[in-house]
Amino acid sequence: MSNKIVEYKNLIAFHPGQYVEELIEDYNVTQKEFAERLGVSAKTVSKLVNAEESISKETAHKLAKLSGVSMQTWLNLQNAYDVKVAEIVEQRELEEGGEKDICEMIDFKYFKEEGYVPDKRYTLKEKIIELRKILGVASLENLTSFNHLVSYRNTREFTTKSIVNSNIMLELASKKARDKTTTKLNRRKLERSLPALRKLTRQNPEVFPQRLYDILLDCGVVLVGLPALPNANLNGATKKFSNGSALLLLTDRNKASDIFWFSLFHEIGHILENDFSSDEGNSESYLRSEEQADQFAKDFLIRPEDYQAFVEKGNFDKTDILRFSEEIDIHPSVVLGRLQNEGILGFDRFRELKENYYFVSMFPGN
Repeated sequence: MSNKIVEYKNLIAFHPGQYVEELIEDYNVTQKEFAERLGVSAKTVSKLVNAEESISKETAHKLAKLSGVSMQTWLNLQNAYDVKVAEIVEQRELEEGGEKDICEMIDFKYFKEEGYVPDKRYTLKEKIIELRKILGVASLENLTSFNHLVSYRNTREFTTKSIVNSNIMLELASKKARDKTTTKLNRRKLERSLPALRKLTRQNPEVFPQRLYDILLDCGVVLVGLPALPNANLNGATKKFSNGSALLLLTDRNKASDIFWFSLFHEIGHILENDFSSDEGNSESYLRSEEQADQFAKDFLIRPEDYQAFVEKGNFDKTDILRFSEEIDIHPSVVLGRLQNEGILGFDRFRELKENYYFVSMFPGN
């Protein structure tokens, strides 16, 4: 800024060049004459008086000798001006800048409910400051960029609001996961572990989370479950850390058991393909990558030939679903969910075959 006095609402900053100008007036000399007395160029004096230049240590030393006001005082005046201007810029950005709009896209209640901040009233400014600290960003505007180093499982088209909230979930998950292991991702080991992971679908939800977490961690994958943040539209995501380990995030956006298992193996599909990046969220390459991960999850949970044989029989009663799921050793909700998603059965049928997993609180470290 090049103003002698910078004001914003109740904040005001005085450039020390004002005091230099007063000295010139006291001496009743021109700026050129004052510059000669001070031992600097007339240009330097002009810039100081017009608040276009800061007082340097050298200039402060000369002003002290000329005026009798200490060098430290001159430097303190300059520092006080710089700090106040920064405060004014910050206040203006908080109240008028893009961060205000971004903050309004975020459900701050989530952070109170999950214990990130005390449960009390917050002004808009306080919300922005707290969110910056929680998410480790200098500006909330950093959250608007699509993260190309992450593979997201998003159930709708990406918008600015969904990108902002998806990035928040990713950062919260990353903070939980980044120090959990130094084991590098071992995709071969993960592939060998797939049958054991699939068997977990049949286990009690009070039992399988620890086993699931341990198997993945042994392969260099840190599993994190988070409560869904409104407007993220996110079921899961994967990310590679700089130490070689990987994050696998699942949210409880939909607690149904079939969605959980499908999302898990969808994300594992990305990891096995070393697919930790995304083009713009609505691009053809992104959609193709998602389709491939979907196909992996479908085919691994239920082998194509088994599913085809079951569908061709045309019997989809509850007992038929239970019998088939027993034969292929999979949770019955996985079979039911597949039939529903392919339009063979309505979503209101056999709801009792599905469980709700409150897995967010069950995973170690959550």
